[in-house]
Amino acid sequence: MIMMEIRQLRCFVTCVEVGSFTAAAELLYTTQSSVSKTIHAMEHELQTELFERTGRGIRLTARGQELYNYAVNVLDTMEQIEQLAGKSPVRSLKVSVNPSSWMEAAFTEFYECAYQKGDYYEYFEGNVRDVIERVQKGQDDLGFIYLLKEQSASAQFLMRKYQLQFEPLKKIQLMLYGGKKIGQFPPADGELRLVQGSQTEVRPEDVLRLGALEGISLESPQTSVTTNSGSLLRHLLEHSDLWNLSSESLDGTYSGTEGILLEGKENEVVFGCVSRNEEQMGELEKEFIAYIKKKLNNSKKE
Repeated sequence: MIMMEIRQLRCFVTCVEVGSFTAAAELLYTTQSSVSKTIHAMEHELQTELFERTGRGIRLTARGQELYNYAVNVLDTMEQIEQLAGKSPVRSLKVSVNPSSWMEAAFTEFYECAYQKGDYYEYFEGNVRDVIERVQKGQDDLGFIYLLKEQSASAQFLMRKYQLQFEPLKKIQLMLYGGKKIGQFPPADGELRLVQGSQTEVRPEDVLRLGALEGISLESPQTSVTTNSGSLLRHLLEHSDLWNLSSESLDGTYSGTEGILLEGKENEVVFGCVSRNEEQMGELEKEFIAYIKKKLNNSKKE
């Protein structure tokens, strides 16, 4: 008979969501060795491997994915049972987003004005598919994504498959942001060098090849740096001559870097919210969506 403890399931789920034993240990306020022992004990009890250990971290096995799906449901159920057991209900807000400095600022502002004692918040960044799947699995309450024309059909299909709702919140355009050390545009050597975020679906070769911009052909932009770090991307724009192709800021401000708006229907981006069932939304979820809508409605281009 398998005797699985709730603490083991929490440890396992945390490992899956952060992608490493070391990072999980930090979140769980324990040691990497303790996390490894817990996972090893679970694998021994279940007589199966839950993770593949690679040089880049850990990856779920097929059986591990099955356990993860069950574990998330068990932990959600335990949270509900604890509330029924007489504990004070805990307000929580878990959101996942495509990388966005605007959303980072909005989340921070909301937390500062909405937080009450005992509230719990989570904020996760990922690509469009990551966000949709996290909402579908119940890992997050809400997801906020930027949909380009090329990816809209596949994303909409995925959301219909998972029976998720998508509410468009604002239409914006793609933007070519320039680093502070750029001397001129077009570049004297005719070469456009980019820094791109690995979690965004903007592919420069699909967008910039659509035409020429201010006399320079953009058919073959060179991606010189790819990173999953938003802070590094911003740092490079502050201190180099690289460019970045991403969406226009939701409030029309450009963080101190030069910006060239790529107008046209083909360069349109839809920013919107992914959710499961509006009727089942908690208090903080409803407040957060209302807050985001208010900020979008109040934002004006400078």
